[in-house]
Amino acid sequence: MILIATAWAQAPKPATPEVHVDATMNQLMQGIVFPNSNVIFATQTENPADVKTASKPAIATDPLTSVFGKWQAVENSALAIAESANLLMLPGRKCANGVDVPLKNADWAEFVKEMRSAGLASYKAAQAKNLEQIVASTDGLAQSCQNCHQKYRDVRGAENRCR
Repeated sequence: MILIATAWAQAPKPATPEVHVDATMNQLMQGIVFPNSNVIFATQTENPADVKTASKPAIATDPLTSVFGKWQAVENSALAIAESANLLMLPGRKCANGVDVPLKNADWAEFVKEMRSAGLASYKAAQAKNLEQIVASTDGLAQSCQNCHQKYRDVRGAENRCR
């Protein structure tokens, strides 16, 4: 019995995977945040339950018409927005102009927190398949985007983003 406990205590610890930052802020926004936000924003004009499935749903490029379409696409997109908040806080990410993402700025952390909260509110509404709630959640999502864009993207020009 003592040998088992000793052998267990000496067992090697599993390796922690390295974290890599491969995309710029712009690429992250264009590849994850923008398209997934649009799935949520689409609920403002179209009920996900009424979206017709694509003729080849396994290769559909529109998440709403894919194998995991309709309300499930909205749920998945909302979670992608919430999870993207983690990606926005990884050290080493650069803006398209080569400037570090302003991780140390208090307002940056607040903007990221707002985005996560907006994604989770959209997720909750999508789980309930409640059109009124999901449309209401788009206000929070749009506001979280606007807050960050006004400070770090729109008013400064491309050369000064993230400063």
